Amino acid sequence: MKHASQIQRLGITSIVAGVLLGLLAFFLIPVMASGAASKPSAAQPVAPDLAAVGALALPPLDPEAPAPVAGALAATLDPILSSSPADVSVSAGVLDVASGEELYSLSGNQPGIPASSLKVFTAIAATHVFGEGHRFTTKAVLKDPDTVVLVGGGDVLLGSGTGSASISGRAGLETLAKRAATSLRQAHAAGETGDALSVELDDSLFAGPALNPDWDASLVSTNNIAPLSPVAMYAARANANPKAERVGDPGMDAARTFAKALRAAMGAADGGPQVATEVTRADPGVQGTELAAVSSATLGEQTRFMLEVSDNYVAEALGRLVAVELGQTGDYAHGAAAVTQVIADLGIDTTGIELRDTSGLANTNRVAPLALARALAFAATSEHASLRNLSYGLPVAGATGTLSTRLGAAQTRGLVRAKTGSLMEVSSLSGLTVTRDGRLLAFSFFVNTSDRSIGPNRATLDAAAAALTGCGCR
Repeated sequence: MKHASQIQRLGITSIVAGVLLGLLAFFLIPVMASGAASKPSAAQPVAPDLAAVGALALPPLDPEAPAPVAGALAATLDPILSSSPADVSVSAGVLDVASGEELYSLSGNQPGIPASSLKVFTAIAATHVFGEGHRFTTKAVLKDPDTVVLVGGGDVLLGSGTGSASISGRAGLETLAKRAATSLRQAHAAGETGDALSVELDDSLFAGPALNPDWDASLVSTNNIAPLSPVAMYAARANANPKAERVGDPGMDAARTFAKALRAAMGAADGGPQVATEVTRADPGVQGTELAAVSSATLGEQTRFMLEVSDNYVAEALGRLVAVELGQTGDYAHGAAAVTQVIADLGIDTTGIELRDTSGLANTNRVAPLALARALAFAATSEHASLRNLSYGLPVAGATGTLSTRLGAAQTRGLVRAKTGSLMEVSSLSGLTVTRDGRLLAFSFFVNTSDRSIGPNRATLDAAAAALTGCGCR
């Protein structure tokens, strides 16, 4: 189904309301009058301080602002995108968000390698399936009188301590251990446990290979990804530092951290069993008595984290979780298929889309730039507030996430929100921007080279986004 039919289905009234609400993300972006952008921590993306924005906020956009004329827009973008060397392939698509009209296409319907721009699909699918307020639960279960099991429920942003205000580390394994210890002391006093306990890990929520065979091995050695588990700390990193190395067995790393904290908690008070130091994997489908649980940051916060810092581990976990929620197997293939299914079910044109993962790491993924632009426009005009809110999660030019050091000039800073993408020989940029006349556009640009460079020709993508933003194109 084409984007035009989506608009017809939603109705003119709801579309206008959806566009206006979707645009609020742009109204309230803090844009400093001068000086460098303040760069928030990658581990804890920070929402704009709306009270402090005041007169520096962008003015409200006029829904009647004129859209660019397609021919004039082409005259602006073609010199930037069509003048690349012979070994550089560029494709692009631009849509007017309010009307859904295609304004520009340079092989825009030709599937290409999206890199991390693909995370836009994952964010939309996960938000639609779970809702932005959903939280993932990690449990400690007493399987039998002698065994405690850590059961992974999909939170891959666990912390090692007592929890945190940040998104990564919101739920703490030390907190879970202390709560479980309280329950265990009560159970021991009632004669329901032995004097010695072993700890097991149930990570059976995800199935199949923990690494996608379409991923280059270098992606693991360069800390772009790690084996997938439904329970992990700090997106499979060794500690809370967002640049820390990823661990080789994230589930077991979390389980050992939990077991150590449980031993400490049990040793801090009399009247409880001893906890063994060794941790083993449990058989799938653990049954037993729940001792304690901790809950993750909300799905909305997790998708924002994923989009801002482009975290591949969170993206892959969310894809598998979407599959599980739809009653499918939680492996990489079903995750990719489930995201594609949700996107199609929403009415977004999926012609030519072939997803091999849900992070964009695989160079075998195929997505057309206009498909991504349509998805962004769909979310911005959705009747569901949770999808409209996704625009808040995109990196802000010159201010946050992977765009904090890009598009920082006065004419683009705060006006462009976009998902970046970088692979060997591939760059992409897909997002939303406001034109000089106050019109909201959705765009997606891909660059592919053969020079073996990482994320090539980003300057071309930035120049195109800047041209859109500065364009009246009447």
